[in-house]
Amino acid sequence: MRPLEGVRTLVTGGTSGIGEAVVERLRADGAEVVFTGRSEERGRAVAERTGGVFVEADVTDGDAVKRSVEVAVGALGGLDAVVLNAGVLFEGSLAETTDEAWDSIIDVNVLGPYRYALACLPHLRAAGGGSIVALTSDAGVWVETSVGAYSVSKRALIVLAQMLGTEVGKDGIRVNLVAPGDTAPGMATTVAGRVERDPAGWLLPPAGRIGTAPDTAAAVAFFVSPDSSFCNGAVLLVDGGMRADLHATGVLNA
Repeated sequence: MRPLEGVRTLVTGGTSGIGEAVVERLRADGAEVVFTGRSEERGRAVAERTGGVFVEADVTDGDAVKRSVEVAVGALGGLDAVVLNAGVLFEGSLAETTDEAWDSIIDVNVLGPYRYALACLPHLRAAGGGSIVALTSDAGVWVETSVGAYSVSKRALIVLAQMLGTEVGKDGIRVNLVAPGDTAPGMATTVAGRVERDPAGWLLPPAGRIGTAPDTAAAVAFFVSPDSSFCNGAVLLVDGGMRADLHATGVLNA
């Protein structure tokens, strides 16, 4: 029997990158998956390849969030797990971040997960408990000035998820976070639109290679599974030791 056989799961932002890898991993492990995204074309392609069910939805649209959750619950017959993956990047220091960029970053990276969590909680309670997994970033664990607003938003997501975990733990619902480091091919969705990235010049972590989306998906699968039943409010770095190395060499202490 596969480890997630029959686990009814909703994944946000599942049409590319880490989200797509999460859908693929959960399906391979036996989970029943509905996933959301803004691109119907990419969504259909992922659905055909993985057997997941795609629902077009934007995390900034409260009505679309509620509708997609209802569609997921109807398709799955309930809900056991939620993966809050949808996010957007802004490259620039705090001084370079416009009000419009701030609005987009906070709306997608903080309020989006909040909207989905609230919409899903009644269904998780009805199932007798379950798992919420939020995708933060190593930039949310330790500040990264080159992506200032993004770093702030991902730190806020950590606090949000941990507060949710304290409130809903009594209902048998655990809320944990996965914090990827640099992951090839890189986050494609930015405030300015989708971009292509070349990881060839990225600094290597002590692990000796750049992380991949399946690396992060494996950590998500752990938190979805019953193996994480005593984890609540945990933040798991998936960065090949990069943040530890930067501390050890004094880069983050300078």
